[in-house]
Amino acid sequence: MPPETPHTVDTRELVDRFLGDAVARLASDLHLEPMADGYELRFRIDGLLETIERFDATAGRSAVSRLMVMAQLLTYRLDVPQEGRLELELPALPEGVAHGRLEMRLAVMPTSNGLRAVVRLPAELTQPRSLDELHLPPTALDGLKRFAKSNAGMLLLTGPAGSGKTTTIYALLEYMVEHSQGLSIVSLEDPVERDLPGVTQIEVSPFGELTYERALRSMLRQDPQVLALGEIRDDATATVALQAALSGHRMISTLHAGTPGGAVSRLLEMGIEPYQITSAVCGVVAMRLIRAWNEEENRYQGRVPVAEFAVFDGEVRDAILRRADAGTIQSMLSAQDGYVTLRDAAAKIVESGVTKQNEVDRVIG
Repeated sequence: MPPETPHTVDTRELVDRFLGDAVARLASDLHLEPMADGYELRFRIDGLLETIERFDATAGRSAVSRLMVMAQLLTYRLDVPQEGRLELELPALPEGVAHGRLEMRLAVMPTSNGLRAVVRLPAELTQPRSLDELHLPPTALDGLKRFAKSNAGMLLLTGPAGSGKTTTIYALLEYMVEHSQGLSIVSLEDPVERDLPGVTQIEVSPFGELTYERALRSMLRQDPQVLALGEIRDDATATVALQAALSGHRMISTLHAGTPGGAVSRLLEMGIEPYQITSAVCGVVAMRLIRAWNEEENRYQGRVPVAEFAVFDGEVRDAILRRADAGTIQSMLSAQDGYVTLRDAAAKIVESGVTKQNEVDRVIG
């Protein structure tokens, strides 16, 4: 059981220490979780939460308050969710991080046991930057590069939260900036994860005035060639995104669905006509992240992606026009010559010793 930290420690030192530890361990998120008898500190490492330390209630509340002060939130408001950004100066950072001042996002939520705080660490600590560094399966990597050289159409990335979709979009946009001079590239994000030179990044809020739909409609009047949309969340946004792809723009977005067939079904449920899907969508990537096995240390360390890249051939397009269900479309995709499913891609990395079968079963099912 992790040790409990007494509340007599200096709160400033305590918060600086566990933020520094999270950075050193390449955590993507830090959780301060209120419990009935105190607080738990948890790090999300390689996609899984790990309990690091326990505090008594007084120390836990003080740590949350300290984070709120750093993020300039209202410490006297204990009854509403709040979000903000905080900065931390560190003397040493992991290799590849260029500066000693890190910006982190803080989200605070009231619970029955007190305020719950979650810190999202900078994406550059854990995310690869280039397409080749992602180590995607060859079929998925080739599909992304083909899209980057196309002139129009929509690319959808699907998968659960934390499956690498945003990281892949960032890498794809950087690839387009590097290999296609003179492009006007705009991304609409909630929130902006990291800075992308050569890309106009706009932070939207689904609950504020600048929503995805409103920002997207406005951007279409500003001569963009490539548009990246953080997520298609509703019918109105889906409609505008498809219209943009049909009118000569390259559109990249994410959609919550488990498979490419499921992505088609989601668009149909949002009221998109089948002919619009077959005309606009030129590729769907389904992704998962699987922990890599470190044989020397006898434990999992780091994660690798598995992905399938779907292109709609004539038979699949006909099935979509008939409004076939997700299972039927997915079965037809899997039957295409050379098609690599998620499980096919995972089987190859199991054979190579990169991961183990029980990890594949945990992630893919």
